[in-house]
Amino acid sequence: MRLKKTVLLSTVLALSMVPVLPAWAGTAAAASASAAATKAKTPQATIDSLDAALLKAMQGGSKIGYHGRYAIVSPVVRQVYDFPRIASLTLGDYWTKLSPAQQKTFVDVLAEYTAATYAARFDSYAGEHFAVVSSQAMQPGTEGVFSTLTMHNGKVHRFDYLLQQHDGQWRIVNVVADGVSDLSLKRAEYMEAIKSKGFPVLVAHLKAQIASYANGKS
Repeated sequence: MRLKKTVLLSTVLALSMVPVLPAWAGTAAAASASAAATKAKTPQATIDSLDAALLKAMQGGSKIGYHGRYAIVSPVVRQVYDFPRIASLTLGDYWTKLSPAQQKTFVDVLAEYTAATYAARFDSYAGEHFAVVSSQAMQPGTEGVFSTLTMHNGKVHRFDYLLQQHDGQWRIVNVVADGVSDLSLKRAEYMEAIKSKGFPVLVAHLKAQIASYANGKS
């Protein structure tokens, strides 16, 4: 638990320095939170909702194909993740340099990329199962939920989620998969890309990855 808490606390510290989000981001987040209201009243309920969608997509597997799996996970992913906040954390100081239109574009692409990644990687089922192991308050309005995915061969993968509460709804701001922070990986990759190649190239890169997933080239 000490390691898991340390990794998640690094995100908590980053959240305390997050830039103020534009008005459109708050509106989008509120609309998404309202849509998920019946499933996100507790941090565990948010994770349960995501796990249920992933399991359904896995069970559909090749029978429903990538696009069928995407149709299952995309609406849930957009409900349970706080993409405006994740986007601002990922791009750091570059976030405030983007225009409102650019910020919205990045949030939309990030949401689509996340759903595409899930649809491509959670593509088969052989008796796997998810389980929430525990949860822990990090600070008021911020909580960690620690879960596992047990594979058919008994191997256990760990997914540790950091969630924040907004308007009574709990939404994901980071995932630590088997000890690796998704937010840290994205921050390192995307900030370097936008610094060296510019924002349009970063967006084009993400869109190319989405297309690659859709074409079965994960």
